[in-house]
Amino acid sequence: MKLSRQLDKYTPLIMLLPALLGIAFVHIYPSLDSIRMSFFDIQLLKPDRPFIGLGNYVKALSDPATIKIIINTLFFTVFSLIFGAILAIIVAIELNKGYRGKTFFRAIFLAPWVTPPLVTATVWRLLLSESFSPINRFLMDINLIDKPINFLGQTEVYFGFISLPMIMVIIINIWSIFPFMMVMFLAGLQTIPSELYEAANVDGASKWQQFTKITLPSLLPVVETSILLEGIWQFNNFNISYLVTKGGPLNLTEVLAVRVYSEAFTNFKYGYAAAFSVIMLVIVLIPSLYYIKRSIRADYSA
Repeated sequence: MKLSRQLDKYTPLIMLLPALLGIAFVHIYPSLDSIRMSFFDIQLLKPDRPFIGLGNYVKALSDPATIKIIINTLFFTVFSLIFGAILAIIVAIELNKGYRGKTFFRAIFLAPWVTPPLVTATVWRLLLSESFSPINRFLMDINLIDKPINFLGQTEVYFGFISLPMIMVIIINIWSIFPFMMVMFLAGLQTIPSELYEAANVDGASKWQQFTKITLPSLLPVVETSILLEGIWQFNNFNISYLVTKGGPLNLTEVLAVRVYSEAFTNFKYGYAAAFSVIMLVIVLIPSLYYIKRSIRADYSA
């Protein structure tokens, strides 16, 4: 009987143990090991691995290219989130309406989310290529342009960091990520009581007033959580930038995840790459800790 009580007491922990071990070995240990490696000069062709302290960080942060890559990453993340969230909430509101075939359209809008990144990159590279792009062909047919646009190869820079290739990469990323937020927003919309909208209609509220006074405030917790999760994922996004442009041309679309990959697996400077990964971790922790702190404060105040 005593053994049975002990098993009942620790059953939740025992059931969680496989998942906790998986997290420890797949996430926690590699992260801690990356922090350790960032303090050493570890290179594939150098047998010695001397301790250099903050040398990798000083080298990374003193390189003007690093600041440019950080700006690229923030620009890529913020604008992907802004326009992805706007598109997601518009689609979610339309899919939440009652009409025949809405299940089919919900499945269609999920397609970008479940499409493998390699397939997404291949298709978009064809659509945006200078030689074979149907977009260029259409624009030329309607006499909007005289010659094909090199969407992924132009090197002109505006305002110091905005380029056409980066804009195209962001558009591709928005297409890829908005279905996740759409699903989250759609689930949130279905929890809003219809009586609120009925009362608003009786009071003569416009559609915009209903959106700003009922829909948006009710969705705010879902929006905050979705944007935080998607923001972390997009800040660490490697696939779109690497598979579409490989960070080019002239590093105009290079983000931090691509730099970590190139330093580790092209230049074989593992300590230097680890320093970049730790810089990424620190930047991501800032909004995450702010959100956690605010959530804890809201729970205590409630």
